[in-house]
Amino acid sequence: MEPTTLRAVMASLRQPETGCPWDLKQDHQSLARYLREEAAEVLEALADHRPGDAATEAHLCEELGDLWLQIAFHAQLAADRGAWDLHDVERAVVEKLVRRHPHVFASVEVEGADEVLTNWAAIKREEKGLVPETEPRLLEGIPATLSPLDEALEIGRRCAKVGFEWPDLEGVLDKVKEEVAELQAESDPVRVEEEFGDVLFSLMQWARKKGVDPDAALRRQMIRFKARFAAVEDDARAHGGWEHRDLDQMEAAWQAAKRKAKP
Repeated sequence: MEPTTLRAVMASLRQPETGCPWDLKQDHQSLARYLREEAAEVLEALADHRPGDAATEAHLCEELGDLWLQIAFHAQLAADRGAWDLHDVERAVVEKLVRRHPHVFASVEVEGADEVLTNWAAIKREEKGLVPETEPRLLEGIPATLSPLDEALEIGRRCAKVGFEWPDLEGVLDKVKEEVAELQAESDPVRVEEEFGDVLFSLMQWARKKGVDPDAALRRQMIRFKARFAAVEDDARAHGGWEHRDLDQMEAAWQAAKRKAKP
């Protein structure tokens, strides 16, 4: 009988003598690249996802399955050496979620999502036995594997938790405008780079405060750009190639594609 659960499939693939030679050769380090790749593909599927659309729903489901496979693979490696297994992974995260949501599973009361996050941070510090004198500095311990976009967001989140934050959205937007003006005023290459970094960082904080996911927004913008540019390329091909189209003609094809894409 064929295995019917992911855990059973992984156990079969890793079975000595009868398992898959490739799967038997893997370890945690060799699988790391696949975990990164699958996580990136999930993010791409999320960027393209349209709730209720059958094709993008199926795509997101498939990519999440591929990511789940990586988690199950790492758990099977641990099970093979008698350390822990997929059930332990699930049990640990369930215990953590229950412990960090006393407003749901206990008698604690909260007023809004901000207080939930404050309690979460306090419970996390308590779990680790940290006190103000010994806990790491606020911006220490940010994972080095985060993308620059995600690290900028994480820095902003951590600072906001202790009150180092703009009081409103307009204040962040004013900061973005200020940084853009400083960028425009610079000509020295080193200073231009610094000011450009300031603009990007400020934009990340505006997105965080606005509730916009910068990574998803950029991915979706690139999807739109590639679709519109494909129309520009089709127009060029129809007229004999790029050498037969000038910038105005390409811009006209771009605008036509943009209008066509609007609902």
